[in-house]
Amino acid sequence: MLIRELMSPNVAIVAPDMSLRQAAIAMAEKAAQGAAVVDDGGRIIGWVKQSQLIDAMAADDFDGAGRRRVNEVMLSDMLILRTNMNVKELQNFDFYKYDLFPVADAANRPVGTLRQNDLVRFLTENALLITGKMRAVLNSVYNGVIAVNEEGKINIFNDAAESITGLSRKEVMWHSIDEIIPNTGLKRVLETGQPELNKPFFIGNCKIVTNRSPILKGSKIVGAVAIFQDITELQTVAAELENVKSLKSTLESAIASLFEGIVIVDKNGYITMMNQSYGEFLGIDARQAIGLHVADVIPNTRMHVVAQGGKAEVMEIQKIKENNSVVTRIPIIKDGEVVGAVGKVLFKDLKDLKMVASNMSKLQSELEYYREELRKLYTGKYTVEQIVGNSSAINYLKSIALKAAKGQSTVLILGESGTGKEVFAQAIHNASPRSSGPFIKINCAAVPENLLESELFGYDEGAFTGAKKGGKPGKFELANGGTIFLDEIGDMPVAMQAKLLRVLQEREIERVGGTKSLKINVRVIAATNRDLENMIEQGQFRQDLYYRLNIIPIHIPPLRERREDIPALCQFLLHKISEQAPNQAEGVSDDAMEYILNYDWPGNVRELENVLERAVNLMDEDEQMIIPEHLPQICKKSRKKQTLGIGVANLSDMVDNAEKQAICQALEAAGGNKSKAAKLLGIHRSGFYQKLQKYNIG
Repeated sequence: MLIRELMSPNVAIVAPDMSLRQAAIAMAEKAAQGAAVVDDGGRIIGWVKQSQLIDAMAADDFDGAGRRRVNEVMLSDMLILRTNMNVKELQNFDFYKYDLFPVADAANRPVGTLRQNDLVRFLTENALLITGKMRAVLNSVYNGVIAVNEEGKINIFNDAAESITGLSRKEVMWHSIDEIIPNTGLKRVLETGQPELNKPFFIGNCKIVTNRSPILKGSKIVGAVAIFQDITELQTVAAELENVKSLKSTLESAIASLFEGIVIVDKNGYITMMNQSYGEFLGIDARQAIGLHVADVIPNTRMHVVAQGGKAEVMEIQKIKENNSVVTRIPIIKDGEVVGAVGKVLFKDLKDLKMVASNMSKLQSELEYYREELRKLYTGKYTVEQIVGNSSAINYLKSIALKAAKGQSTVLILGESGTGKEVFAQAIHNASPRSSGPFIKINCAAVPENLLESELFGYDEGAFTGAKKGGKPGKFELANGGTIFLDEIGDMPVAMQAKLLRVLQEREIERVGGTKSLKINVRVIAATNRDLENMIEQGQFRQDLYYRLNIIPIHIPPLRERREDIPALCQFLLHKISEQAPNQAEGVSDDAMEYILNYDWPGNVRELENVLERAVNLMDEDEQMIIPEHLPQICKKSRKKQTLGIGVANLSDMVDNAEKQAICQALEAAGGNKSKAAKLLGIHRSGFYQKLQKYNIG
């Protein structure tokens, strides 16, 4: 600010020969505290202050004041300010010695006055403004700034210092630096006056680097300042940069070692990278191609076109020397902008492509073959039409199986061992919409209890000692999209029953040792030869799981209850056995058939097959029919018992007939209501339905 902007234009002007009284009157008229004494040309030659006039007039009487002149009391040694002088220049003078300053223009004519109080107020306000600006600047810088006075007490502590140290400015101001942050080195700088640059220092977990410098006023040390920066983040960035450099070096080495030719260009088509394989193909040193335009290095190239247009060109034919090469050109896009392109020689000659295509065709054929073999391995062999038997019971079960196959509901197949439960399960699968999917079976009784869960649901890598690397899928995963057959479900441990129930309810599994659930789309068919209802009463089988499984029950009657199917089964089984046996049997003689029909077959169809296979192997080469001598003794004993009178088979028939009559009477009494009929008989409703199915009662 200039003096003219701060001065008061109110100035009294007196001549040196004026009396003190006249001077006092002139100052009073201007209400001024002083008057400028000017010569005849109006140039200032002295200064008279109001206090001087008062002192002189007090020393004389009034008449004396009228006689004394201004030049007798005026001050010739004074500080005259110029209008165009900057206020800051006053700091070069001892302005505090004067309480009032005359202000003159360039011709030294008085034009105003400036009071010391006005000057001090301006300088104070200006100093506060500058201090505020300095504080704002210090608080806006990224680096921390801490300054101390000559006593080592903190007088500057900016926002960045607060952030880095975690200390509040209010808590640290005017406290000793060593009390707040020990070992900062600022006390040492105060003592030595020597700056300390780029010194590492720790504040808590932050690693900082600091510059410490003394604050000098003239040659005297009046304080010290430390400017520091948290380099923890910088070290992280530096480490990341090193990783990027290492990755870049690795990528360059990988590209250089590739057998295929690789070239990379910028958006203007200039080569930034080319591996040696491409260089050898072109007959040049790949390093010398860097920086050259791609069109000057590679014949018939379109790399620069792709780099400009951003459209990929895949599997294109390009003439390179004498070869019709197959190449691919892909644009490099960064933040939505094409910044270059990468080219790759897929095949140096079309003959190589044809050779690969031929090999691929062979591999595809092999893949299809193994895929078909795998499908056969995981697909059911039997259909409903292949189920042997024409009895009313079997025909009824076939119709139930076809109806069950249309839906997705769980099927529970009940029956004695050897009755053909798995055959029905496969038939249902092959008649269902899932027939193209896998048919996976597992015998719940054959797998040890500690392995059953991993067999059913699989396991992840590291789930247990000896677990296969990469883990292993379970039967449910393998059956996804198809059917899983849980044979001997009645032998499943109770703990596993709870887990199976959750799978049936949620339709998702979790591998052993796994952390995430897998959704599955599997139809469940279960089978057992055990009485599940009795097991429920004994606490050996979960009732809720039974209800979940027993949605569509199928009870396969034993062979002794459908003896009319035995001749057809014998014919079917003999044809099957003859394919592998040394002898060919055309059939069973009447005598042998009589024994077979009268035997109870506790092992059912499986036992019948074993007996027939034994008989075929005992036949002589010239024999074509199975005769009684080929049958085991147990089959003959059964007939002998029956010839003596009422045997076990007859007693069984009598029990079945009595049971059938009781059911019919109960239905008649209940008016056809099956639930009431079951209550009248005192049996469970599901058991009642099984007996209805057994006796083919509508």
